[in-house]
Amino acid sequence: MSAKANKKFASHRKLFLVGKDAPFSFVEAYKSLRTNLEFLSTTSNCKTILITSSVPEEGKSNVAVNLAMTLAASNKRVVLVDCDMRKSTVSRYMHISRSQAGLSNVISSRDISTLAGALVRMKEYNGITVLPVGITPPNPTELLSMPIVEEIFSALQRTFDYVIIDTPPVSVVTDAAVISRISDGVLLIVRPGVTTIQGAQLSKKNLEAVNAHILGVVMNGYNAKKTGRKDGYSYAYSYGYYDNRDTGDK
Repeated sequence: MSAKANKKFASHRKLFLVGKDAPFSFVEAYKSLRTNLEFLSTTSNCKTILITSSVPEEGKSNVAVNLAMTLAASNKRVVLVDCDMRKSTVSRYMHISRSQAGLSNVISSRDISTLAGALVRMKEYNGITVLPVGITPPNPTELLSMPIVEEIFSALQRTFDYVIIDTPPVSVVTDAAVISRISDGVLLIVRPGVTTIQGAQLSKKNLEAVNAHILGVVMNGYNAKKTGRKDGYSYAYSYGYYDNRDTGDK
């Protein structure tokens, strides 16, 4: 891999946070996304939101963290659940020790009372709560299919206003499709230069195959200046919605 490619790879692995030092367009894009999700919450009780992508390097964990922080900034109780048991990024982004008990520990214990001890309050991230991934299991899909998983998320839904779930790419492994059964909706993350049309279509089909409610698509890393806009006002993150009843590959 060339030095240029290494630099590109590293740039996709940085955590860019909403906050006072973030670009205006970056923050406003997340606020717009929050407004749309809050509208869905009032009309369809959409409060447990699964975040996934087609392939690695599309920035789904970045979106999950920033969406959780943006929701918390409006005085909502938010928990971010790291369900990427194969390649956890959330814990590394947020400097949570991999020895910290997490989701996999609670599932393996089959004891819902262990959930409280696995939750981590992150004051420096707008006060969101994180349920880290925990120990890396040899069988993530089987673990996420266990009945106690529904108990865990039911308990979280009773305690928090929003449950944001970061999962592996849906076109790579089936974990996101498995966990979608307990979510109210799915946001699919795409990234210019990384996501292909075929990859996005395959992800959509995989989610629809398990009757997941796809809320829409978040375009991560979109640069309006490079696409010819003259006003200099660009969204670092933009989003699009489509009618979930349309299953055609347009």
